[in-house]
Amino acid sequence: MGAFLVWIEDNWFTLLQGIGIVGGLLFTAVSIRRDTKARRVSDLLTLTEHHRDLWSEVHRRPDLSRVLDSEADLVAKPITAAEEKFLFVAIVHFHTGWQLAREASLLTLDVLAADAHWFFNLPIPRAVWEQTKGDRDPLFVRFVEQSRRGQ
Repeated sequence: MGAFLVWIEDNWFTLLQGIGIVGGLLFTAVSIRRDTKARRVSDLLTLTEHHRDLWSEVHRRPDLSRVLDSEADLVAKPITAAEEKFLFVAIVHFHTGWQLAREASLLTLDVLAADAHWFFNLPIPRAVWEQTKGDRDPLFVRFVEQSRRGQ
């Protein structure tokens, strides 16, 4: 015990500095974790707000009603410019959700895959997807294609 007290007496300042550094690192780690969690919640709330705005557009505008029609006949009535413009925004929205889910956000890839399976198998979204997927992030394209097949 005597040797320990002598060591403390000789090295008290170094020990105090070490404790301060470790304490500072722990405080920083806790702060970063808390900030990350807050950012994830904020990202999810923002995505949810955009999701609500996007899909309420379909219900507000009669010219977009066919987008969600599982029986839409593209031969009898081709895709309109308004439908195509809406779907470009919807695909970007899916891409944003996919990016957040990949970052381990509160949104999960399983939930997004189920939505993608339903949405991208509808006639109009499927047609616009097929026309534009070549211009998209290859990893996102793979995710959507796997989701469409139910994988």
